[in-house]
Amino acid sequence: MAVSQYIWHCGAGLPGDVLIADLRAYRYAPHFHDAWSIGAIARGRCDFTVHGQAHTAGEGDLVAIPPGRVHTGGTSAAPLAYRMAYIDPAWFQDHERALYAGGARLAGPVIADPALCGLWLAALTPDPIPLAERRERISAALFGLLAAHAQAQESAPAETADVCALLRERMASDPACAPDLEALALAQDRHRTTLVKQFARRYGLPPQAWLRNWRVARARALLRGGLPLADAAQAVGFADQAHLTRVFKQVYGSTPGVLRKAGSGGSQTL
Repeated sequence: MAVSQYIWHCGAGLPGDVLIADLRAYRYAPHFHDAWSIGAIARGRCDFTVHGQAHTAGEGDLVAIPPGRVHTGGTSAAPLAYRMAYIDPAWFQDHERALYAGGARLAGPVIADPALCGLWLAALTPDPIPLAERRERISAALFGLLAAHAQAQESAPAETADVCALLRERMASDPACAPDLEALALAQDRHRTTLVKQFARRYGLPPQAWLRNWRVARARALLRGGLPLADAAQAVGFADQAHLTRVFKQVYGSTPGVLRKAGSGGSQTL
């Protein structure tokens, strides 16, 4: 396994984080983000899954994955270079609503558009450019993506508030909680194993794995806000900062320290 990647926190003037990665023989475990993940493949091929379905993206392709969608990613022996933006959902929605008042649905998750991919690569360049200019580039690239590869969507039906939805809502509202799955299943007159399988089919991960990923996402937001690592780990329910660091690296491919240092200014190299 070989990883050489650069990650930085975009700061208050930008809509999220940017990751630039060069990978060889590296695979991300199933995980999700609380942001839109929009990536541009600069070189190589990425084989990945989204909610269990296999996809491949190559040089000149874009990858677009909505918040909360469980996915994998990575490459085999061949090198893979890509640039990824993790865009705040509210900022994404501002652009979406400007073009589609009732919301939109992107084609994808793989979008073959070399010219647009070039715009995203330029927006996510590692070169030092003013924050205002980088923000404008990302905004223009996002409008280009939505205009060319999205379509207006009809109103989605509201999710039924069954036990799986209620469990996810409970864990999302309190990442430090430790839900008693046995008692919850019993209250719904079902077996714990049945509840776990139903949750995994709907949300892509079993409840405990989903909660662990959500804790990492919440800890990431706290770290970006300047909270010390130990305090962030405690706030979201990890046993200690070593536990948070271990899971954080499994999900994001880098340690929390890299993100915190990047947030203080400048890019960081692994």
